[in-house]
Amino acid sequence: MSSATFSQERVDGYLLRKQHLAPRTQGADIVQIVEDICALHSTVPSSPYLSLWSRVNALDPESLDVELYETRRLVRLLCMRRTLHVVASEQLPIFFQALRTRREGEALRQVRKVLVLAGMCREGEEEAILRDLLDRVMEVLGVRGPSTVAELGRVIPALRATVKYSSNKPYAGEFSLGSRLVPAMCALGLAVRTRPRGTRRSNLHTYAAMAEWLPDVDLESISPEAAQTELLRCYLAAFGPATLDDAEWWTGLSKTEISKARESLAEELETVFIEGLEGEYLMLADDAQRLRGFVPAEGSCVCLLPELDPYIMGYRGRRRLLAPEHSAKVFDRAGNAVRTVWVNGKVVGAWSLRKDGSVACGLFQHAGEEESGLLEREVRRLEGFLRGESLSQRMHTPFTRALLQT
Repeated sequence: MSSATFSQERVDGYLLRKQHLAPRTQGADIVQIVEDICALHSTVPSSPYLSLWSRVNALDPESLDVELYETRRLVRLLCMRRTLHVVASEQLPIFFQALRTRREGEALRQVRKVLVLAGMCREGEEEAILRDLLDRVMEVLGVRGPSTVAELGRVIPALRATVKYSSNKPYAGEFSLGSRLVPAMCALGLAVRTRPRGTRRSNLHTYAAMAEWLPDVDLESISPEAAQTELLRCYLAAFGPATLDDAEWWTGLSKTEISKARESLAEELETVFIEGLEGEYLMLADDAQRLRGFVPAEGSCVCLLPELDPYIMGYRGRRRLLAPEHSAKVFDRAGNAVRTVWVNGKVVGAWSLRKDGSVACGLFQHAGEEESGLLEREVRRLEGFLRGESLSQRMHTPFTRALLQT
């Protein structure tokens, strides 16, 4: 089949539908939505709730809590680019194995270094102490069930050993061995993050033994190579058309790993082009066929997305999403996206929350009368969802900071 060329308007409309952001595509099955868009960023505790609010009509935030902590069909995992995401538990082996080598290696290096710095052992003698601590933590989790690092430290005093950092600096401080060891156990597949203490805004996670929290999930059910192929398939299904560079950035896989995964999928892929954008784009062939028959909906689509929303974080090449001159208003120095305003698949502004819980929007692109009306409706809907709660904003640019002064 010859390569097709699609307009940006058609591609944007199609992606809005795949991302469950277009009208009449907003679903109610949040597990299916998470699977359809691969994963929800969870570095900022409120982001998964707001990402789902954008994709589910009349979202009850308790529904995400139920799936995370009761049915356990969703789970938090450190995966793409070693950042925290919410993924479907059935797909957990794919995300775990695809990125296992680099994630485990980094986690173990950090913990071994901390053991030495905390005075627990000398360099080269870390392995025996590390193995003993892992066994002790697993034993305590087996008895106590979900526990915080502090709670584990009261039973295992060694976890309370501290390491000071940045001495003689204004930001000097210290951290405990447990605060590094227990999260590392999640990277190793031994433990899993469970319900946090406090509100949904809290990062004070409890931890449980993976085998007890998700007894039906077999992390060894797929090889790393097969998992990398499945991860690329999942990515293209959610974000295609996309470039290999986009896929490499989003997954955190190496160029070699991405190339091998592409070879494994060769018979399922199709190359396409997008008007006004350089280079070749990849899609799953059946997805490209659906795009050929797609007709963009009439009327406009306006969205308010949280910081680090999967849609905006899905591509390294951001020219397709917003004009380059506005990039510094939307992305911080680390490439993290702030809270954004979208019209018809393009970023046209950003938003922030004032202390009273009201939404402040700033546009850097003109919105017509219809779009302005839809934006006002979305702002009211979001304020109704938040009910006056002001969520702290982790990612900022000078543009979003200025919004808080309005």
